[in-house]
Amino acid sequence: MKKYIVEHEYDGYEIGTYLKETKGYSSRGLRNLEIYLNGKRIKNNAKKIKKLNRIVVIEKEKSTGIKAMDIPIDIAYEDENLLIVNKEPYIIVHPTQKKVDKTLANAVVNYFEKTLGKTLVPRFYNRLDMNTSGLIIIAKNAYTQAFLQDKTEVKKTYKVIASGIIEKDDFFIKIPIGKVGDDLRRIELSEENGGKSAKTHIKVLEKNYEKNITFLEARLYTGRTHQIRAHLSLIGHSLVGDELYGGDMKLAKRQMLHAYKLEFQNPKTLENLKIEIDIPVDMKEVLK
Repeated sequence: MKKYIVEHEYDGYEIGTYLKETKGYSSRGLRNLEIYLNGKRIKNNAKKIKKLNRIVVIEKEKSTGIKAMDIPIDIAYEDENLLIVNKEPYIIVHPTQKKVDKTLANAVVNYFEKTLGKTLVPRFYNRLDMNTSGLIIIAKNAYTQAFLQDKTEVKKTYKVIASGIIEKDDFFIKIPIGKVGDDLRRIELSEENGGKSAKTHIKVLEKNYEKNITFLEARLYTGRTHQIRAHLSLIGHSLVGDELYGGDMKLAKRQMLHAYKLEFQNPKTLENLKIEIDIPVDMKEVLK
Protein backbone atom coordinates (compact mmCIF):
# COMPACT_ATOMS: atom_id res chain seq x y z
CA MET A 1 0.00 0.00 0.00
CA LYS A 2 1.26 3.44 -0.91
CA LYS A 3 -0.11 6.83 0.18
CA TYR A 4 0.22 10.15 -1.63
CA ILE A 5 -0.87 13.76 -1.04
CA VAL A 6 -1.52 15.58 -4.31
CA GLU A 7 0.99 18.40 -4.76
CA HIS A 8 -0.29 21.89 -5.61
CA GLU A 9 1.11 21.84 -9.16
CA TYR A 10 -0.98 18.77 -10.08
CA ASP A 11 -4.33 20.29 -9.20
CA GLY A 12 -6.78 19.35 -11.96
CA TYR A 13 -4.83 16.37 -13.31
CA GLU A 14 -6.54 13.09 -14.14
CA ILE A 15 -5.63 10.61 -11.42
CA GLY A 16 -4.21 8.06 -13.91
CA THR A 17 -1.98 10.68 -15.52
CA TYR A 18 -0.82 11.85 -12.09
CA LEU A 19 0.19 8.33 -11.02
CA LYS A 20 1.98 7.62 -14.32
CA GLU A 21 3.84 10.93 -14.65
CA THR A 22 4.81 11.53 -11.03
CA LYS A 23 4.84 8.12 -9.32
CA GLY A 24 6.23 5.88 -12.07
CA TYR A 25 3.24 3.60 -12.68
CA SER A 26 2.73 2.16 -16.15
CA SER A 27 -0.59 1.98 -17.99
CA ARG A 28 -0.49 -1.78 -17.57
CA GLY A 29 0.37 -1.42 -13.88
CA LEU A 30 -2.65 0.82 -13.25
CA ARG A 31 -4.94 -2.03 -14.28
CA ASN A 32 -3.67 -4.07 -11.34
CA LEU A 33 -4.35 -1.41 -8.71
CA GLU A 34 -7.11 -0.53 -6.30
CA ILE A 35 -7.13 3.28 -6.08
CA TYR A 36 -8.79 5.24 -3.28
CA LEU A 37 -9.34 9.01 -3.43
CA ASN A 38 -10.08 10.63 -0.07
CA GLY A 39 -11.14 7.24 1.28
CA LYS A 40 -13.43 6.27 -1.61
CA ARG A 41 -12.50 3.64 -4.17
CA ILE A 42 -12.51 4.90 -7.74
CA LYS A 43 -12.54 2.88 -10.97
CA ASN A 44 -12.23 5.74 -13.47
CA ASN A 45 -8.59 6.75 -14.01
CA ALA A 46 -9.78 9.92 -15.78
CA LYS A 47 -11.24 11.32 -12.57
CA LYS A 48 -9.85 14.78 -11.78
CA ILE A 49 -7.90 15.36 -8.59
CA LYS A 50 -7.38 18.49 -6.53
CA LYS A 51 -4.40 19.73 -4.56
CA LEU A 52 -4.00 18.09 -1.14
CA ASN A 53 -6.31 15.20 -2.07
CA ARG A 54 -5.33 11.93 -0.39
CA ILE A 55 -4.62 8.96 -2.67
CA VAL A 56 -4.11 5.38 -1.48
CA VAL A 57 -2.88 2.76 -3.93
CA ILE A 58 -3.12 -0.98 -3.23
CA GLU A 59 -1.76 -3.61 -5.59
CA LYS A 60 -4.11 -6.49 -6.33
CA GLU A 61 -2.61 -9.81 -5.35
CA LYS A 62 -1.53 -11.86 -8.37
CA SER A 63 -1.51 -15.61 -8.27
CA THR A 64 1.52 -17.57 -9.37
CA GLY A 65 1.69 -21.09 -10.69
CA ILE A 66 5.22 -21.46 -9.37
CA LYS A 67 5.66 -24.04 -6.63
CA ALA A 68 7.49 -22.95 -3.48
CA MET A 69 10.63 -25.04 -2.94
CA ASP A 70 13.04 -24.87 -0.03
CA ILE A 71 16.16 -24.00 -2.01
CA PRO A 72 18.74 -21.73 -0.34
CA ILE A 73 19.31 -18.30 -1.87
CA ASP A 74 22.22 -15.91 -1.34
CA ILE A 75 20.76 -12.45 -0.64
CA ALA A 76 22.95 -9.51 -1.64
CA TYR A 77 20.39 -6.79 -0.82
CA GLU A 78 16.78 -6.48 0.30
CA ASP A 79 14.30 -3.75 1.18
CA GLU A 80 10.52 -3.37 1.01
CA ASN A 81 10.54 -3.12 -2.79
CA LEU A 82 13.55 -5.12 -3.92
CA LEU A 83 15.25 -8.47 -3.50
CA ILE A 84 18.67 -8.86 -5.12
CA VAL A 85 20.21 -12.32 -5.07
CA ASN A 86 23.54 -13.80 -6.06
CA LYS A 87 22.57 -16.66 -8.37
CA GLU A 88 24.78 -19.72 -8.27
CA PRO A 89 25.80 -21.29 -11.57
CA TYR A 90 23.93 -24.37 -12.83
CA ILE A 91 20.48 -23.14 -11.75
CA ILE A 92 18.00 -21.66 -14.21
CA VAL A 93 16.05 -18.53 -13.31
CA HIS A 94 12.49 -19.41 -14.28
CA PRO A 95 10.54 -22.63 -14.97
CA THR A 96 10.39 -23.78 -18.57
CA GLN A 97 8.58 -26.60 -20.37
CA LYS A 98 11.63 -28.81 -19.89
CA LYS A 99 12.49 -27.65 -16.36
CA VAL A 100 9.38 -27.00 -14.28
CA ASP A 101 10.91 -26.82 -10.81
CA LYS A 102 14.15 -26.46 -8.82
CA THR A 103 14.64 -23.01 -10.34
CA LEU A 104 15.51 -19.68 -8.76
CA ALA A 105 11.86 -18.67 -9.10
CA ASN A 106 10.80 -21.66 -6.94
CA ALA A 107 13.33 -20.59 -4.31
CA VAL A 108 12.18 -16.95 -4.33
CA VAL A 109 8.50 -17.86 -4.02
CA ASN A 110 9.41 -20.00 -1.01
CA TYR A 111 11.47 -17.18 0.52
CA PHE A 112 8.60 -14.69 0.16
CA GLU A 113 6.15 -17.13 1.73
CA LYS A 114 8.45 -17.64 4.72
CA THR A 115 9.42 -13.99 5.27
CA LEU A 116 6.27 -12.14 4.18
CA GLY A 117 3.66 -14.78 4.91
CA LYS A 118 2.15 -14.57 1.44
CA THR A 119 2.74 -15.67 -2.11
CA LEU A 120 4.30 -13.04 -4.35
CA VAL A 121 4.92 -13.30 -8.07
CA PRO A 122 8.72 -13.14 -8.55
CA ARG A 123 9.11 -10.20 -10.96
CA PHE A 124 12.58 -10.71 -12.41
CA TYR A 125 14.04 -7.52 -13.86
CA ASN A 126 17.01 -9.30 -15.40
CA ARG A 127 17.91 -12.91 -16.09
CA LEU A 128 21.13 -14.85 -16.42
CA ASP A 129 21.96 -17.96 -18.42
CA MET A 130 21.94 -21.19 -16.39
CA ASN A 131 25.74 -21.41 -16.21
CA THR A 132 26.27 -17.70 -15.51
CA SER A 133 26.48 -16.60 -11.89
CA GLY A 134 25.78 -13.30 -10.18
CA LEU A 135 23.29 -10.59 -9.34
CA ILE A 136 19.63 -10.76 -10.28
CA ILE A 137 17.00 -8.15 -9.35
CA ILE A 138 13.53 -9.24 -8.25
CA ALA A 139 10.89 -6.53 -7.85
CA LYS A 140 8.39 -7.17 -5.07
CA ASN A 141 5.61 -5.15 -6.71
CA ALA A 142 4.46 -3.78 -10.06
CA TYR A 143 5.45 -0.21 -9.18
CA THR A 144 9.09 -1.20 -8.63
CA GLN A 145 9.12 -3.28 -11.80
CA ALA A 146 7.81 -0.33 -13.83
CA PHE A 147 10.26 2.06 -12.16
CA LEU A 148 13.24 -0.12 -13.07
CA GLN A 149 12.03 -0.49 -16.65
CA ASP A 150 11.04 3.11 -17.34
CA LYS A 151 12.41 5.55 -14.75
CA THR A 152 16.03 4.60 -14.09
CA GLU A 153 19.07 3.23 -15.89
CA VAL A 154 20.27 -0.07 -14.46
CA LYS A 155 24.02 -0.35 -15.05
CA LYS A 156 25.13 -4.01 -15.25
CA THR A 157 28.79 -4.96 -15.03
CA TYR A 158 30.33 -8.44 -15.22
CA LYS A 159 33.66 -10.06 -14.46
CA VAL A 160 34.89 -12.42 -17.13
CA ILE A 161 37.75 -14.81 -17.84
CA ALA A 162 38.45 -14.92 -21.56
CA SER A 163 40.61 -17.28 -23.59
CA GLY A 164 43.86 -15.80 -24.89
CA ILE A 165 45.62 -12.54 -24.14
CA ILE A 166 43.64 -9.41 -25.02
CA GLU A 167 46.17 -6.75 -25.98
CA LYS A 168 44.08 -3.59 -25.62
CA ASP A 169 43.33 -2.62 -22.03
CA ASP A 170 40.24 -0.43 -22.42
CA PHE A 171 37.88 -0.44 -25.41
CA PHE A 172 34.35 -0.85 -26.73
CA ILE A 173 32.96 -3.68 -28.85
CA LYS A 174 30.20 -2.40 -31.13
CA ILE A 175 29.03 -5.30 -33.27
CA PRO A 176 25.36 -5.98 -34.11
CA ILE A 177 24.38 -9.54 -33.24
CA GLY A 178 21.49 -11.87 -33.91
CA LYS A 179 20.26 -15.44 -34.11
CA VAL A 180 19.87 -17.41 -37.32
CA GLY A 181 17.46 -20.35 -37.49
CA ASP A 182 17.62 -22.87 -34.64
CA ASP A 183 21.27 -22.15 -33.80
CA LEU A 184 21.51 -21.01 -30.17
CA ARG A 185 24.59 -18.91 -30.85
CA ARG A 186 24.43 -15.18 -31.55
CA ILE A 187 26.54 -14.21 -34.53
CA GLU A 188 27.49 -10.94 -36.19
CA LEU A 189 24.35 -9.93 -38.04
CA SER A 190 23.56 -6.53 -39.51
CA GLU A 191 20.41 -4.73 -38.45
CA GLU A 192 19.25 -4.87 -42.07
CA ASN A 193 19.35 -8.67 -41.82
CA GLY A 194 17.53 -8.87 -38.49
CA GLY A 195 20.37 -8.31 -36.03
CA LYS A 196 20.29 -5.82 -33.16
CA SER A 197 22.84 -3.18 -32.23
CA ALA A 198 25.04 -4.23 -29.30
CA LYS A 199 27.62 -2.29 -27.30
CA THR A 200 29.96 -3.65 -24.60
CA HIS A 201 32.75 -1.86 -22.75
CA ILE A 202 35.80 -3.99 -21.94
CA LYS A 203 38.37 -3.16 -19.25
CA VAL A 204 41.24 -5.62 -18.79
CA LEU A 205 42.06 -6.36 -15.14
CA GLU A 206 44.81 -9.00 -15.45
CA LYS A 207 46.68 -10.90 -18.15
CA ASN A 208 47.87 -14.40 -17.28
CA TYR A 209 50.44 -15.39 -19.90
CA GLU A 210 51.15 -18.76 -18.23
CA LYS A 211 47.54 -19.93 -18.60
CA ASN A 212 46.90 -17.79 -21.70
CA ILE A 213 43.80 -16.14 -20.23
CA THR A 214 42.61 -12.58 -19.60
CA PHE A 215 40.60 -11.46 -16.57
CA LEU A 216 38.40 -8.52 -17.44
CA GLU A 217 35.41 -6.37 -16.61
CA ALA A 218 32.58 -6.03 -19.13
CA ARG A 219 29.81 -3.44 -18.86
CA LEU A 220 26.68 -3.77 -20.96
CA TYR A 221 25.32 -0.72 -22.77
CA THR A 222 22.67 -2.85 -24.48
CA GLY A 223 21.06 -6.02 -23.17
CA ARG A 224 21.16 -8.58 -25.93
CA THR A 225 20.99 -12.32 -25.28
CA HIS A 226 24.52 -13.79 -24.96
CA GLN A 227 25.94 -10.32 -25.65
CA ILE A 228 29.23 -10.61 -23.74
CA ARG A 229 29.76 -14.22 -24.83
CA ALA A 230 29.09 -13.39 -28.48
CA HIS A 231 31.10 -10.17 -28.53
CA LEU A 232 34.21 -11.71 -27.04
CA SER A 233 34.00 -14.71 -29.37
CA LEU A 234 33.70 -12.36 -32.35
CA ILE A 235 37.01 -10.70 -31.46
CA GLY A 236 38.69 -14.09 -31.02
CA HIS A 237 38.55 -14.39 -27.23
CA SER A 238 35.70 -16.70 -26.24
CA LEU A 239 35.02 -17.13 -22.54
CA VAL A 240 36.91 -19.85 -20.74
CA GLY A 241 34.49 -22.77 -20.30
CA ASP A 242 32.02 -21.53 -22.92
CA GLU A 243 31.48 -24.62 -25.05
CA LEU A 244 28.77 -23.01 -27.20
CA TYR A 245 31.12 -20.26 -28.38
CA GLY A 246 34.27 -22.35 -28.67
CA GLY A 247 35.94 -21.38 -25.39
CA ASP A 248 38.78 -23.29 -23.74
CA MET A 249 37.22 -26.19 -21.79
CA LYS A 250 40.41 -27.39 -20.08
CA LEU A 251 40.28 -24.86 -17.24
CA ALA A 252 36.52 -24.73 -16.52
CA LYS A 253 33.31 -26.61 -17.26
CA ARG A 254 31.04 -23.57 -17.41
CA GLN A 255 31.43 -20.11 -18.90
CA MET A 256 33.50 -17.87 -16.63
CA LEU A 257 30.97 -15.05 -16.50
CA HIS A 258 29.77 -13.40 -13.30
CA ALA A 259 27.37 -10.46 -12.90
CA TYR A 260 29.17 -8.73 -10.06
CA LYS A 261 27.88 -5.14 -9.96
CA LEU A 262 24.55 -3.30 -10.33
CA GLU A 263 23.94 0.44 -10.10
CA PHE A 264 20.56 2.19 -10.26
CA GLN A 265 18.25 4.60 -8.45
CA ASN A 266 16.46 3.20 -5.42
CA PRO A 267 12.74 3.34 -6.33
CA LYS A 268 11.79 4.69 -2.89
CA THR A 269 14.58 7.13 -1.98
CA LEU A 270 15.77 7.93 -5.54
CA GLU A 271 19.32 7.72 -4.19
CA ASN A 272 21.97 5.85 -6.15
CA LEU A 273 22.18 2.21 -5.08
CA LYS A 274 25.29 0.18 -5.86
CA ILE A 275 25.45 -3.54 -5.13
CA GLU A 276 28.77 -5.32 -5.63
CA ILE A 277 29.80 -8.91 -4.86
CA ASP A 278 32.92 -11.04 -5.12
CA ILE A 279 33.57 -13.58 -7.88
CA PRO A 280 32.70 -17.23 -7.08
CA VAL A 281 35.18 -19.91 -6.02
CA ASP A 282 35.42 -21.60 -9.41
CA MET A 283 36.57 -18.36 -11.05
CA LYS A 284 39.13 -17.78 -8.29
CA GLU A 285 40.49 -21.27 -8.90
CA VAL A 286 40.98 -20.56 -12.60
CA LEU A 287 42.78 -17.30 -11.80
CA LYS A 288 45.27 -18.93 -9.37
